[in-house]
Amino acid sequence: MKLTLRKPTLEDKKSYLDYIEAWGNEFIYPTASSARERTFEELIERIELDEKNMIDPVNRVPATTFILIDENQEIYGSINLRYFLNEDLLKYNSHIGYGIKPNKRKQGYGKLMLSLVLEKAREHRLTKVLITCNDENIASYKTIEACGGVLENKVFKTDGYIRRYWITL
Repeated sequence: MKLTLRKPTLEDKKSYLDYIEAWGNEFIYPTASSARERTFEELIERIELDEKNMIDPVNRVPATTFILIDENQEIYGSINLRYFLNEDLLKYNSHIGYGIKPNKRKQGYGKLMLSLVLEKAREHRLTKVLITCNDENIASYKTIEACGGVLENKVFKTDGYIRRYWITL
C-alpha cells in the first residue's frame, strides 16, 4: 500500500470528513487539522492562510498542514510543520504537531508520517526541530525517539508535563 504525505485539497472533503468522524469525541491533533468548528472549505482556506502567516502574524507563525493518505484516499493522519518558533511555541509547543486516526495507531504510521515531514523540514533548510508531547503519551514519545528525538527536558503546563525533544536534521 502506497502512502503519500501531501497538503489537503477541496477534493479530499469526503475522506477528511470520514477522518474527523473516526476521532469520535477525542481531541483532534493537530488542532490546525480540525474541521469540527468550521466547514471543510473554511478549514482548507485556513490551512492555506496559515501557510502564508495571514491569520494572526503577531501571535502565529507560518505553518503547513499535511495529510498522510493512501491510494484509496483514506486519510491515516495529519501533521503540521511550523517553519520557526515564537516564544510560546518554543516553551510549550513545537515545530511539529501530529495525530493519527484512532484505528491506525500502533502500526508505525506515526513514525512514517513524522519521518516524511522531517524531510519537508530539511527542504525548508531547518537544521533541527523541536517536537513536544504530553508526558503520559507513551506512543508519541516513542515515535519521536524512534525518529531521532533527544529529550531536552520536561516542563509543566496547566494540564501536566510536556516532554521537549530536539531532532537534528
